[in-house]
Amino acid sequence: MSAIVVIIVLVLVVMGAAAFIAWPIVRGDRIPDAKLTPEQLERQRVEEDLERTLAAIKEIAFDHASGHLSDADFTQLDQDERARAVALIRERDLLPATASSARDGSVTTHETPSD
Repeated sequence: MSAIVVIIVLVLVVMGAAAFIAWPIVRGDRIPDAKLTPEQLERQRVEEDLERTLAAIKEIAFDHASGHLSDADFTQLDQDERARAVALIRERDLLPATASSARDGSVTTHETPSD
């Protein structure tokens, strides 16, 4: 009888350890890149928030088109998400450009016309 209890305890400990290790992966946590500066981390956060907001706008439009959202609900949700997207784009534009963002084309540079 005691051998069964030991086996059950060992199985529970192994399952607990596996759950503890896998939990951040399941939740989707990302380990920040140690090479990134605080400015780069902030830009990454804003870009990820913007991606989620743009995806939400598409999802809201799909739900409305499929009849899952009333016109009033669609209008309110769409306006809220679009306002959030505009705010995030403005926030992103105020962040300092990084070498990687300039290289991949995600930062628009504005040139002043020469006289």
